[in-house]
Amino acid sequence: MSLDEDIIHYSKKIIEYSNALGSIYVEEYQRFLKNEYADLTSKQELTLELLRSKSRTINELADYFSISSSAASQLISKLEQLGYVKREINPHNRREIIVDFAQKGHDYHKDIEKIQLHLIQKYYAQLSKEDLKTLLSLYEKIYQIAKETP
Repeated sequence: MSLDEDIIHYSKKIIEYSNALGSIYVEEYQRFLKNEYADLTSKQELTLELLRSKSRTINELADYFSISSSAASQLISKLEQLGYVKREINPHNRREIIVDFAQKGHDYHKDIEKIQLHLIQKYYAQLSKEDLKTLLSLYEKIYQIAKETP
């Protein structure tokens, strides 16, 4: 399938701006957190991000990262040693281990919320609600395409 030159041009510009925005966001996060969470790897940060929406089982985390349950358990062990997470046996299925925030994880979550509010105030609040709805709709579409494409 041959791609239209305009599609290639626009797509490259979108990727370029997306990467540049990502770099700006990383700088903002680093500046805001002032190395408070420098002990975390990117996979550990992503794990904490997943836990922000809800508790997860070891198996859910293993599936998400496409790693073994043993490797996911090691990942959680390190976060547990650092004080970010705690493990609990699922009362409804005693063979499952549920991972949730410990106190340091709750602190991390609150700090991330502050950073996100800062980014919203600094950048997104300058757009109209209509522009934000359009942007969200476009991101949702590209996310669905990415999810469905092998």
